[in-house]
Amino acid sequence: MNRREFIKNVTQASLLPAFINGFSFKTMGYSPLLSALAESSINTDHVLVLVQLQGGNDGINTVIPLDIYNNYVNARANIAIAQNQVLSLTGNQNTGLHPAMTGMRDLYDAGKMSIVQGVSYPTPSFSHFRATDIWMTGSSSNQNLTSGWLGRYSSYEYPNYPIGYPNAQMPDPLAIQIGSVLPVAFQGNAVNMGMSVSNPSNFYNMINGVLDPAPSTPAGQRLTYVRSIAQQTKLYGTAIRNASNAVTQQGTYPTSNSLADQLKIVARLIKGGLKTRIYMVNIGSFDTHSLQVDLSNTTLGSHALLLGRLSAAIKAFMDDLQGLGIANR
Repeated sequence: MNRREFIKNVTQASLLPAFINGFSFKTMGYSPLLSALAESSINTDHVLVLVQLQGGNDGINTVIPLDIYNNYVNARANIAIAQNQVLSLTGNQNTGLHPAMTGMRDLYDAGKMSIVQGVSYPTPSFSHFRATDIWMTGSSSNQNLTSGWLGRYSSYEYPNYPIGYPNAQMPDPLAIQIGSVLPVAFQGNAVNMGMSVSNPSNFYNMINGVLDPAPSTPAGQRLTYVRSIAQQTKLYGTAIRNASNAVTQQGTYPTSNSLADQLKIVARLIKGGLKTRIYMVNIGSFDTHSLQVDLSNTTLGSHALLLGRLSAAIKAFMDDLQGLGIANR
């Protein structure tokens, strides 16, 4: 049975509530999401953009449980957000958002954002490094995998990659990471299925044919030569440049916001017609520790600064997609 047949079968199953160790769960029943997955194929033009919050984000101060607010305060009196400061959500009395997240609150109220709470796995790891591996590979907590869940998906949809690629069916990169190191998530069964753009500055240098300056020394001359050859031999460089150059105007993004810089590139490439279906961007560092809040005002501090940047960048990205006419993708 292949993946599509399996999903079609489970979408027709009944909802069967059950309990394990006092926790309820339900088997997969019919849902629009599962139906869409069952009918999807590599011919869809839908794009998945993943935003990684590097470190250990405080999810409970991000999405605040108003329905058990007293328990929330009792558990974290020194960092709790005052109830009158929590951003309320239209039609949702149980949860609210950190006060720095006005952009994402607006997206939620407009029906463009959903919240999924309680996402975890049995026997969780309290190591950021191991937890990241589990998230990237889609493994169980007692399992170690060397391939990523996105890489395995791409290997399934695009067999034999990179042999025969690019081709007429898929002339563009399968996945793009804005960052210097390709994530484990893109690692397929044999090869990595994605490519990386080290940072926004290098992206604009690449599409404009500009090389970072090298020192005027024999070593610098060799470095310039190596960079030139590497740029020429990137199979996908031309496709990325063409997609980028096809877009001459975009919406307004916040300045001094590295995530916004990355998402602006993603919007530009999607609008430019790149067939890449998976992008990953990131923002850090969420290991805020003792700097998480201002002792005199828990709505301020490192966590508030990061969540404000996250929220503003995603709101600008969504507005840009709307303005570019590609929000449905």
